[in-house]
Amino acid sequence: MINIKEIDKAELEELLKKDALIVDIREKEEFIDFNIGGINIPAHEITTRIAEIESFEDLIIVCSNGTRSSIMARVIHKKIPSANIFHLTEGIF
Repeated sequence: MINIKEIDKAELEELLKKDALIVDIREKEEFIDFNIGGINIPAHEITTRIAEIESFEDLIIVCSNGTRSSIMARVIHKKIPSANIFHLTEGIF
């Protein structure tokens, strides 16, 4: 069973009060232009950079509108099945 929870921006605020990490999977240029914090690991780099996030218990996966992050949330869950994965469904915009 996949343990990915869909969240909205109000739930995001609550998670950030805890020790959750935002993983922004947009391209570097998009992240530099505008971001809501966290770290930037572009989608195409997730598998090679998974070690950077595997120690976190709670991961919030975001992109601009929720489409790319939905896919990457499942990929990250397969790589780190013990993590609680949260997907910001509406994206950061």
